Amino acid sequence: MRKVIQRAANKYCRWRIGQTLPGVLSDLDAYKKKSNTTGTQWITLWMSVKRILKHHPEEILESGTGSSTMVLAATVQKLKKETPGYNGRVTSMESVAAWHEIASNNLPDQYRDHVEIILGPRKKFEMGFFRGYVHSNIPKRNYGFVLLDAPAFDDEHGLSFCADVFKVMDFVNHSTIHGVVDGRASSVFVLQTLYGPSAARYYHSLFAASFSIPKIDFRDPKNNTPKDWFCTPFGRLVYRKFRRL
Repeated sequence: MRKVIQRAANKYCRWRIGQTLPGVLSDLDAYKKKSNTTGTQWITLWMSVKRILKHHPEEILESGTGSSTMVLAATVQKLKKETPGYNGRVTSMESVAAWHEIASNNLPDQYRDHVEIILGPRKKFEMGFFRGYVHSNIPKRNYGFVLLDAPAFDDEHGLSFCADVFKVMDFVNHSTIHGVVDGRASSVFVLQTLYGPSAARYYHSLFAASFSIPKIDFRDPKNNTPKDWFCTPFGRLVYRKFRRL
């Protein structure tokens, strides 16, 4: 049943993208012939398109370059045509040099003015009591939207999570960051642990989650106090500092 729902949802989302961004589907088909990428699923792409069109972020961070880069760029292109004063940009991070070269060489010319593809080898990232990985070399821009789909997050110690959205909290000015997670269940788990399940609902039948989260600075002593923990009658601890009610 899960796969049936996922196939139906992907088919619907592909159709919606084609209706919203005319011409992008043919560009995606041509791109896939030139690269070995499996591509981001249509559900994730449509979630991203909807949230970008809703919130109009000027700076968009894509964690993991690929066919999704064109969809984000086409969305920015649409907003530039329809919204006076909007001047959005996609910063696309890729941790693997070979994939970075493929993406840089094969990005269609009509999207190059809206995208900067940057090589950023992965590095460890520690935040409070969490361990993850981020792209190095992320430009310090005021990102209002993050598509979280990389870098690789497992190592000799086991499973961690993709943490770019928390890395950029060090320098963005927005009080709230919007975004979408493609797969990456461990990343959604961290979001839910900090902000509560309502911040990033995840279903296996969709294999994706959208989020809108406030900034956190774990170095701030005010965010490290015993009162931030809630204990249920059954002895379960819940970190409630940033949870939505």
